Amino acid sequence: MNDAPDAPRCVLSRRPMPGGSRAGRHGRAVVLVLALAILWTLLLAVAASVPLGAGFEPAVRLRHAGSDFGIVTGAGIANGRRLGIAAAGTDHLAMQSHLLDPPVDAADFPVLRHRWQDFPRTLELSFMFRRADAPGDVQTISLPAAGSHPAYFDLRDVPAWRGRITEIGFAEFPTAQLVPADAAFQPFALVETELWAPSWRGSLGALGTDWFAYRPWALMSVSALGPDAPWRHKVSPTLVLAAGLFASVLLAACVLGRGRRWAGAALCFALGAGWIALDLRWLAEFAGRDALTRDLYAGKPWSERAAIEPDTELLAAARRVQTLLAREPATTHVVVAADTAYTMLRLDYHLLPANAAPFEMLPRPLPASPAPTLLLVYADPRWLFDARDGTLRGPGSAFRASSLLDEGDLRVFRLGASLP
Repeated sequence: MNDAPDAPRCVLSRRPMPGGSRAGRHGRAVVLVLALAILWTLLLAVAASVPLGAGFEPAVRLRHAGSDFGIVTGAGIANGRRLGIAAAGTDHLAMQSHLLDPPVDAADFPVLRHRWQDFPRTLELSFMFRRADAPGDVQTISLPAAGSHPAYFDLRDVPAWRGRITEIGFAEFPTAQLVPADAAFQPFALVETELWAPSWRGSLGALGTDWFAYRPWALMSVSALGPDAPWRHKVSPTLVLAAGLFASVLLAACVLGRGRRWAGAALCFALGAGWIALDLRWLAEFAGRDALTRDLYAGKPWSERAAIEPDTELLAAARRVQTLLAREPATTHVVVAADTAYTMLRLDYHLLPANAAPFEMLPRPLPASPAPTLLLVYADPRWLFDARDGTLRGPGSAFRASSLLDEGDLRVFRLGASLP
């Protein structure tokens, strides 16, 4: 009777693996380490879309110090090689630009590297450029937020990055629908900007920036792994991690000569490790968002915190309408029409506890004896009022109406009978 243990077998094969001695196991371990290094390098290279034949470092770099940029909107001053941005313009926008002399071919420089100092979390960052074939057009793309370390962006993902580039620049503005426009700005500085030729470092840097850059709170359902940022994304880290762990377990089972039971246990362990890694990434992302919340609200009394609203103009409009409603019957309905769905919903919210609803919920045609109904129109030029015959016409609707308030973007009408 043969009591000798079975020779190790690969999970993908029934053939015994050669060598069971300590030296053989050590050799297989070395082979496994090298194979895993190659596997993950290739996987990250594919995820980052590293150009074939590119070197690790870029062959050419176009460096521009912050002081090379001029202020277009806002206020700032050069400080050595840095450009300090001290204030935004009247529209809460800061903008800097730099003419490229001579212009450069976009295809030769597919990676943008930029570095900032004290960039506030309350601002969004955009990259701007002009092309020689369209000098009157300014192309704008959203960038990952600027942190304390250099950030990278793969411009090959931008269809407009082509031809001859004549000018580059940046724009900073309050994070949309997140922070009050008049409280978002804090002084910061542009340290340097570089355009890189194709390279492994640039492509992998863009992948790392996309995966780990700070993401502000987004107007979407809670999602730790979803594309909740405004810039163009690379392959999801969840997909790359899942594929890499699965391939690593199968590779280890084959190289070490393990069976299916070992591979199954290893896959369960890899699943747990991957879950923890993704959760740690989400916690780091959450910590950045929590830091923004603390910047906005920490150290302020509750009365001041309650007044911090990201859409101060909409809040002011709602309060103006509430003052108007104080003179109306308690049964008055308010329907809201606006240029965007977000604006309409936020006005509905700010009008509470008034009986407010989106215009789409208004029955048409109106009943013969409707309850008093006011129409709030905000920044929507499709609604046209003719004061001579008292008619109001909008998208697919027409009413007898009278104007109660007309203050720029904010207009309020009392609705009468529907018109054909």
